[in-house]
Amino acid sequence: MTNDTGHGPVKRLLVNGPKGGIGKTTLSRNIAVAAALDGCTVATLDLDPQRSLTKWFAKRPDGMATITHFEAGMTPGDIRAALDGIDGYDLLVIDTPPSIEDHPEEFKLLALSSDLIVVPTGQSDDDLDSVRPWMRFVRRYGKNAAFVMNRVKPRTRGFTEAQRKLLGDGRICPVEVPDYEDIQFTASRGIGLLELKGGKGAEHVAGVWAFVRHELELAQ
Repeated sequence: MTNDTGHGPVKRLLVNGPKGGIGKTTLSRNIAVAAALDGCTVATLDLDPQRSLTKWFAKRPDGMATITHFEAGMTPGDIRAALDGIDGYDLLVIDTPPSIEDHPEEFKLLALSSDLIVVPTGQSDDDLDSVRPWMRFVRRYGKNAAFVMNRVKPRTRGFTEAQRKLLGDGRICPVEVPDYEDIQFTASRGIGLLELKGGKGAEHVAGVWAFVRHELELAQ
C-alpha cells in the first residue's frame, strides 16, 4: 500500500531496550520531531504502560512540528491492531516499555514488523551489561539494528571503552547524544531539542536522525 506522501508503506522504527533509564522515550520523541521538521509525515506509538511519550505529547504547544500520536496496550492483539491501523505516514516511531524481555511474543511481533531497530544506551557498566546481550538477542531476527549512545560524555575514557565493548555485539550509530541539560528541559515542555532555539546538542540529534533516515531509505 502506498501512503499519501508517495513514499510507499510506512517505515517502522522500533526503539527498545531491556531496562529503564537508557533514553528510549527521549530518543523516540526527538527522532519524531527531527523527522517532522525534515518534511516527513510522522506518527508515534506509545506501548509503555507509564505513557511517558503520551504525557510529553499532551504538553506540546500549538504550532510545533506536526506529529500524530497513538497509544496501545502490550498484548499481541493490541499491537497488531495498532500496527494495522497506522498507515499513511512516512515514519512510525514505536516506544516500548522497560523489561521488554518479559514480553517475548510481543517483542517478536514488533521486531518482525519493524524496518529498523535501535537500542539506546549510556556508557555505564550497568547499561552495557543490559544492552549487549539484548542486542545479541535482537540480531537473531535478522533485522537491521544498531545501538544509539545516549546521555554520554564523549572524549572520555569511559565513552571510548563503552564503544569498544558495544562494537563486539552490533553496529553503533556514528553520532552519539551527549548528556545535555537542554534535552531534559525540552522534555518537560512537550517539544524536541530541534524545536528549542539554540538548543545545546541539536546537531547531535540531527545527526542521529540523518543515520535513521539513511537506514530506512526514506527519500530526501
